[in-house]
This record gives sequence, structure tokens and C-alpha cells, in this order.
Amino acid sequence: MARRRSGAVSLLTAGLLLAAVLQSPARAATTIAPALAVTTPTVGNTFTAGQPVTLGFSTDAATVGWTVRDAAGTEVAEGSAPAASLNGRLTLPISTPGWYQTDLTAIGSDGSTTSGGTDFAVLSPHDFSTSTDTRIGVASALAFGGAANPGLEAVPLMATGGISTARDEAFWSSAETTKGIIQFPQKVKDYKAALDANHVDFLNILDYGNTLYYPDEAPATDDQRAAFARYAVAAVDEFGTEHTTYELWNEWNLRDPNGAAKASPDNYVALLKTVSAAVRAKHPDVRLTGPALAVINDWQGWFTRFADLGGLDFVDAVTIHPYVQPLDPEASVTYLNTIRSIMTAHGSTKPIYITEQGWATGSNPSAVSEPAQARDLVRGQLLSYGAGVARYSSYNFMDSGNDPANVEHRFGLVRNRLDPRGALVPKPSYVATAVLARQIDELPLIGQTRFGSAGYDVSFNAGGGQSVHAVWSATPGVVAATAPAGSTVQVTNLYGVETTLTADPNGHVWVTAGPDPVYLRGAITGPMLPSSRFALSVAAEIAGDPATGTLTFTNPDAVAHAFTVSAGGAETTGSVGSGATATAAVSYPAQDSTGPRTYSAKVTMDGRPVALITAAGTATAPLSVTASHVLNGSGKDLLRFRVTNASSRPIPIAGLDWASGPASGTLLAGSTVPAHGTGQADVPLTLTGPSTWSASVRRPGTADIKEAGKLTAVAAPTVAYRHPVSLDGVIDPAVAAQPATALEGTGTPPVTGWTGPDDLSGSLWLTHDDQFLYLSAKVTDDVFAQPNRNGNIWAGDSLQLGMSAGAPGEATQVQEIGVALTDAGTVDTWRWTPVSQTGAPPGVQAKVVRDEAAHSTTYEIAFPWSTLGFAPDDRLLSTTVVINENDGTGRRGWLSWGKGVAETKNPAGFNAVRLAPAALPAS
Repeated sequence: MARRRSGAVSLLTAGLLLAAVLQSPARAATTIAPALAVTTPTVGNTFTAGQPVTLGFSTDAATVGWTVRDAAGTEVAEGSAPAASLNGRLTLPISTPGWYQTDLTAIGSDGSTTSGGTDFAVLSPHDFSTSTDTRIGVASALAFGGAANPGLEAVPLMATGGISTARDEAFWSSAETTKGIIQFPQKVKDYKAALDANHVDFLNILDYGNTLYYPDEAPATDDQRAAFARYAVAAVDEFGTEHTTYELWNEWNLRDPNGAAKASPDNYVALLKTVSAAVRAKHPDVRLTGPALAVINDWQGWFTRFADLGGLDFVDAVTIHPYVQPLDPEASVTYLNTIRSIMTAHGSTKPIYITEQGWATGSNPSAVSEPAQARDLVRGQLLSYGAGVARYSSYNFMDSGNDPANVEHRFGLVRNRLDPRGALVPKPSYVATAVLARQIDELPLIGQTRFGSAGYDVSFNAGGGQSVHAVWSATPGVVAATAPAGSTVQVTNLYGVETTLTADPNGHVWVTAGPDPVYLRGAITGPMLPSSRFALSVAAEIAGDPATGTLTFTNPDAVAHAFTVSAGGAETTGSVGSGATATAAVSYPAQDSTGPRTYSAKVTMDGRPVALITAAGTATAPLSVTASHVLNGSGKDLLRFRVTNASSRPIPIAGLDWASGPASGTLLAGSTVPAHGTGQADVPLTLTGPSTWSASVRRPGTADIKEAGKLTAVAAPTVAYRHPVSLDGVIDPAVAAQPATALEGTGTPPVTGWTGPDDLSGSLWLTHDDQFLYLSAKVTDDVFAQPNRNGNIWAGDSLQLGMSAGAPGEATQVQEIGVALTDAGTVDTWRWTPVSQTGAPPGVQAKVVRDEAAHSTTYEIAFPWSTLGFAPDDRLLSTTVVINENDGTGRRGWLSWGKGVAETKNPAGFNAVRLAPAALPAS
């Protein structure tokens, strides 16, 4: 029997140059920042609810400050104390289950700081020691060397985390170093003993070659297979069959493709036959699995050939590795369906094991965030169980390294032994896996259902008429669960935080189904029902200010309801009539931490807690620093630094240290940035080629705010004079009298079939005032066609403006706005970038007039500086203008002034424009 274990306000007059201050040397490094290192007095910083939470550190600082945040991003503890009084230990009064991150700040006697931190887990008690559930596994890497091996102290963490099976190796090449003598290393025996002591089963991979017998990695002859089979028999002799399952090889279809075995299914099945016969002759109760198939290249063809050759007859379960990173796990369901269909076609109903699947974290473009890894691993397991998969092994238990850019280093559930945040400390995925294990331990699957367009409900039988439903949706929304009126439903979030709800008189409770699975335990019947009864919205949060929002209650019932909303530690009461909608203001306490947030509101209706509604958001820092390449009124280059305070309170700063090329200095020393204000100062700038800038804002007792960017020299920018344009569809005479920028045959690629200026050509002018950038254009076009609307107007006759601040290529944020006279008779405007602002751009005014007799289209457009995100006093911006062409048969191409929008999205191709303070010259 299987078993298991236990508004800008300048602080300096705009443009003022105080040379003695601004050109002073940058702050000298006269002090040494205090040392700070994390220690782990409890292995892996993993605690059981009720157990004291004690974290460790070492420092030579005078004072240590700390802030603790839960998985929702909410600060749950903070403080500071003399380092000597703490004696390297920080004990926290936290007993609520969850994943927590702790920010530590070591503060020297001179005020210098060093930041660090660690993470910890609080898990609800659960005894797995007699459990027969073997569904949740992990790749343990206990056979590996160096820092990739988590060490034997990791095994109890696996057990505590609800992991039933460790997938690991006892390499042939290490077991047989003298031909004919097979002796497994003591390291392997030790980790097998540790697994047994902690009631963790062993999934032993029989793998890889031995140069005593052949030079290639994989066996390819009968003699080589016989030698490998002797090793396989010895492995089963050593490790037994009661609590050990065996997997033949690892991803044969990828390994050693250029060797004699050629990674072919034919050679794999030949080896499988030999090993199966040899092992089963001596150990008939052995459980042998394979082929540990990597779903890459022609894996379907490989597996079909494997089945055709009778491979399914020699395994007790089929094992696969359906990686889909960075996609969500729902993308792997097709792999399971394909494998199952091939097995069914060959008359096999044997179990399927997923023996590797994972999502790496870190900075690699293919990596995901740590919260995303947590939800993806849990959703991956739930989807697999819902599809009938018998076992699932996450890859892997510990991060194998500490390079965030190396995707292979960051698949772990816990951090590497050498991680500066602490050895084996939990990532969110460890806690999420532990919660999953506690929710479904020994509960048989009921099945999987869908709701809405992207919702999943995987349910398990908890006995006594109770069930556990794991519910999530890629598109967040509220769902109603059905249970007997007055019965309780226990709601547990991804990290183990519990809330008890009571079904209303109609037999419903409501929860938000979002990307993170939530568990509902109770006498639940019927499917999850998408509902619009409750909604929670929270405005963008600025760290240091309260987050505010609204809970909306829409009442479809025939009776009125009294309700109470509990959110952020406060309660708001109200009532809602039959068929009416009511709102309640919610507020969440101010906190200084930044990052993702999950906001929760519990709704009590007529005295019963019936709903737990959540919303996601992000808290951003109150202060930000930027630098802009600007021009003064005479056209001289300046570097303009701005420190912006988005919060509702003034914030003092010690100063802004800057550098550009060989120059450096300190600005805004000892100043205060007012609430919703900006501190600004300029330094002269001399550019003869590409350069860079950097800035660091110092605040007492907190980490510096740092930014950097690049600078580009501008030789001869296009001049745009002051002149407000009357939007009447006729080019202003004063504008028309100025030299125009000509558009004629300059598209890349050229307009298909372009026959000359009468086919498509144009002239354009740029002017400005304090409120707007004005674009005037006269386009000759023999056929006008704009069948599209809104975001698709680029595909018809239209105009597009690309704009960024500073010289071409300096800014990372680009505005791309289009204007078109549509065939429907309306003038549509649309903004494509920034993507966070996609839609109709606020305040853009446009008049577009088509003169069919003259075959001309006149554009007059006013772009508000506030919409463009540009301060006109900066006087230097970069633009490109595109005229799209469509003669009724689809987009033929475009003409452009500058590049970077139509050809490719690259603002380095824009043209530099200087906003002159003078009015248009007299004609």
C-alpha cells in the first residue's frame, strides 16, 4: 500500500540655473553602508500556525527596520529596533496561514542604509503521515552535486508541504564504476532513507549510460541493453517496490539524438522490453513507467510509433512532460488529450503521470512572476487531475541556481541554498502547493466542469455530502455557488487564508473567480453560476495613501436587503431595494509598500456573511524621478530633472545626485516635494554624440530611487512656431504661407502601384500653443476609402502621429494616435500606444474634410499636451507622421515623414522638433 509523510509645483524657478549648486561634485562616498545578511534559524523559514515565527539576520548596523507583507501585498507587521537588542532574531506575531515577504533595512549610525529581505510560510497543521494519496510530487534533485542539491534538510520541507513523491535519480554511471560491481553511492542511500523517514515515496528514474560499456549516452545494442538491465535490477533490489516507482529514462525522445540510439522509439522500446523482462522476473510487483516524453518536435509521431511497437504493454503508467511556459497551464490540456487519444486507439487505459511540468521565475523573457508560477502550478495540477492524470510532479523543488536571467535556475518552489533571501525559503508556489495538498488530501475526484468563457471548477468528494471545489477563471468575475440555505461554505484562497460564508435563503454564496484558484468546501451542489450581483472596484493606489474603492450590490430579488461590507478593517452598512443597485465606499489603510495588491471585501446580507469579493491592483511608489532632454527658448540643450510626488502628502528628500557624461552634481538638496507636485531643476547639456544620464533621489531612512536613460545629439530640428489653428477644415492662411513638409513617394515599402503625386502626396505643418500641438495636412488622393472604425482606421485612408519626448529614441514611452474621416461620415480618433491607454484619446480635436472634386483631404488636428504626456516648456519632442493609403481594395501602403510607426515600432526613426517660443513669421 502506498503511504506518505507529515499638478507640477516647481521647487526651483523653472529654468533657473544655480551653477555653484548644480555643478557641485556628486555626493562623495564617505561612509560604508552597513552589512546585512539573512540567516534561517528554522529550516526554510516554514512554520505551522501557532508556532512562533522567528527570522534570522546578521548585521553591523545600529538599527534594523522591518516590514512584513502577506501574499495580497498587505502590510501585516512593521517596526524597528536597535540591532543589539534583537540579537540576530526577529520574532513576529503572525499565525494566519499564508506566504509572507519581509523587507529588512539595516540603518547605520550615520543614516546609511542597506536593504535586504526574506520570505516565510505559515501552514495550517495537517498530518500526512498515514495518507495514501500520491498525486502531488516534485523533482527533488537530491542526487545532484553542488548548489543544485537542496540537501537532506529539504526532505522534511517536502513532507510539510504535502509532497507525496520525490522524483530523483540513482545514476548508473555512479553506481557501477567498476565493471560488474554495482554499488549505489552512500549519498543516494542517505536520501532514500530520508524520504522513508519522512514518508515521502520515491519515483526513481533509471537513467543514462555508462562508458564502461559503450561511449554513447543511450544503449543501442542487445549487449548494451543487457548491461543497463543489470543496473535496473540492482536498483530495484536496493530500493524495493513498496514505496518506490521506477521511470525508464528521462526524455529519451530528446536525449542523445546523434548517438547510436538516435533517440528513436524503436531503440527505446527495445530497451523497455529488456528491462521490463529482467526486473519483473525478480520483482513481479514492480511499477515501471515511461517514456517520460518531452512534448517537443514530432512528439505525437514518436509516441504513436512507441505505441505501434507495443511499448504500452511494458509500462504500468505513461509519463509525459507537457511544458507550456510562459503560457498558462490550460494550453497543456491538448497534450493530454492527444496522448489519451493515441492510447485509446491502441486499446490502453493505463494511467498517465505528468512527471515534469513547471514555470520558471526571474528576469528571462520566457519566465513568469512568482505569483504567476504559484497559480500556474496549482492550476496545472488541478487541470491534470480533472483530466484523469494519476500523478503530477512539479519541476523542481529548489531553484537550481541564482541567476535570474537563466531560466533553468528558477523553476523551484523554494529558493536556492545560496540565495541571499535565505536557504530553502519558500516562494509563493511552495505555499500554494501545500494548500492544494491540504485541500484535496485523499479526496477522490468528482470531475471538472466549465463556467463562463474561461472558468474552471475541479471538484473532489469530501464525504458526508461535502465537496471541495477548486474554482478559477482567466477572466475575473463573480460566481455563485449553490448550497443548502443556512449551510456554511469554507472559502480558502490560494495561500490558505480562510473565510466562512453562509448560504442565503435562496441557497447561494458568492466569490470572485479570478486567475488564482480559490477552494470552496461545503455541501455544494450544481455548477458555478456567473453572477453580476456584486462587484468591487478599487482606484489606483499610491503607496502611503489609502486605497479607495466601491462595492456595488445589484439586487435581483423580490425583497430588499440590509448589508454590511467589511473591507480594510472597517465596516460600511447600507440597504438595497428590490431590483435596485446600491454602492458602499471601501477604503484600505495606507501602507508604504509597493507592488501587486489583492483587495478583499466580505459582504454580510441580512446578518449572513454571503460573499467574498476580490479585486486586483498595483500600488506604485509616490516618488519618481525622470530626466528629459529639453531646449530653452534660445534652442540651447538642457537636461531637466523632475522628482514627482503622486501622493497626497509632502515628501522631504535629501537631494538628487545626477551624472551625465563627465559631469555630475547634486540638485534639490534638503527640499520637500509637495503633495501632487514636482520638484524640477535644469543643468546645461553639451552633446556631441550619444550619451547617458543617471539620477538617484535620496530620502532619509529609505532606499534611493534610481533611474537612468540615454541622450542623443540633435543637429537641426524642425522648427514648430506658436500658432493656434482654427479647426474648420481649411488650412489657416498663415500656416499655408509657411514652407511645408512634403510627402511624396516616401513610404517604405512604396505604395503599391503608386503612379505619382496625383495618386497620393501631401504637405504638412506643425504649430503649437500652451495647450495643443497642431498638425495641419493637405493630402492629394485620387480615391478616398475608409471602411474601418476605431482601432482599425490605420487600414484605410487616415493619418497617424507618432510622438515621444526629447530627441529621437531617448524616451521609452511613445504616443501613437490616428485620425480618419470614415465612410460612415464620422471622424474617428484612436490611440494605440501606450497600450495601457488604448482607446479614444481624450481631448483630441480633429476636423477632416474631403473635397472629391479636387481629390484632396484636409486634416486639422489639435493634440492636447496633457494627452501626449508632454510639457510644452521642454520644447524638444520627436514625431513621425504617416498618411495611410486605401483605394477601396485594402491598404496599399503609406507615405511618411520620419519612420518608426508604419514600418516598425521604433521611435529612434522619428524626427526631432523644436517648439519655438516665437509666433509664425510673417509671410
